[in-house]
Amino acid sequence: MRRMIRVATSYSGHRVAEKAAETAAVRALAKAGISQSSDVAIVFATANYRRKYPEMMKKIKQVTGAAHVVGASGFGVITEEIETENEPCVAIMVLASEEIEAASFLVKNLQEGNSHAGETLGGMIAMGGLQPELLLLFPDAFSFQNHLFFDGLENTFGYLPMVGGSAAEDGHAGKSFQMENDTVAFDAVSGLALSGAFRAEIGITQSCQPFGEPFQVTRSDGNMIYEMDGRPAYDIFLESLSQIESSEVGRALGGENPDEVFQKVFLGVPLTSFQTDFSKSRYLIRNIMGVNAKKGILACVSPVEQGEFITFAVRDAERARQDMRRMLEDLHHRLVPGEARFGFYFNCCARGESLYGRSDEDITMIREFFPNVPIIGFFAYGEIAPVDHVNHLHHYSGVLTLVTDKP
Repeated sequence: MRRMIRVATSYSGHRVAEKAAETAAVRALAKAGISQSSDVAIVFATANYRRKYPEMMKKIKQVTGAAHVVGASGFGVITEEIETENEPCVAIMVLASEEIEAASFLVKNLQEGNSHAGETLGGMIAMGGLQPELLLLFPDAFSFQNHLFFDGLENTFGYLPMVGGSAAEDGHAGKSFQMENDTVAFDAVSGLALSGAFRAEIGITQSCQPFGEPFQVTRSDGNMIYEMDGRPAYDIFLESLSQIESSEVGRALGGENPDEVFQKVFLGVPLTSFQTDFSKSRYLIRNIMGVNAKKGILACVSPVEQGEFITFAVRDAERARQDMRRMLEDLHHRLVPGEARFGFYFNCCARGESLYGRSDEDITMIREFFPNVPIIGFFAYGEIAPVDHVNHLHHYSGVLTLVTDKP
């Protein structure tokens, strides 16, 4: 028997923040067929409204009557209808169900200790008595240290699958925002714990695809890579660039600004200690911070372990489309047609228009495979999803989570 879940999304780009919030909330309730109050309202809004976030949250709670109103700021927002970037827009999902329980949260002061913040959240979940099936997480991108936070939470509560995105802004605000009910904060993490008779299927797609053979890091110190396969890392990097069949990278190499190469070419680092395959296995994408040609050094944005294998990866629109389709086909095979009830899509802010040259590319493909499924999400500064029961912070990725009835 199909369980009763009332859920829908809507959005508004009205220039007046409170009017945008009210319009989106009213439309979402009407689409969901919720005449009284929803249980949950999930809210993502662009930074254009940042000075009015408190008023927007108050208005959404007033209109929806939701016990839990939670969300974050984004570079852009996403529903099953649209992707909008770097312009005024708020997206809202309302949910009412006797089968799904929810508990929202806001944990402040990440900079004082991410491990402690994770422990605090683990304690809050334990005290609340829920046994979550899924955790939605929206941390401040500027102060979130994912390994410390994840370890702190798991040391307190144990493993929980997490999906979400690092809250983003428009490049001018200098801070991102996390919201719960009548509180708006930065240097915090907001989110929602979901439990009940459902299961979540999670897919990850990447904008950057590996090329060439993987190399072993034979000498490194922290984030500095000195040698790969016993040779200067910079020499390996230059040789690898010549193998790329990408017009975009070719233009960057021939351009006046060599730093443009680092917007197209990245490092793929392993998810496990002994990983040597990057063509079929999952991996994490990390930025190359720079090079020192004279000393032969390559600098990664995060530490690289000596002895592990890494690969170079290129950011390319066509390869991204192919990987998006691969992910959607995989999710489609895991789900019975029409089984998905609603979903979340957290997309990197370096995807969308900056990757494809046009908007709505990803959501159009999602609709092709999963029509009429309510989806909400935002363009983030980092995407959160588990791989093999380990939570990770991804980059240049899209994370699609589809919620279905539990058998």
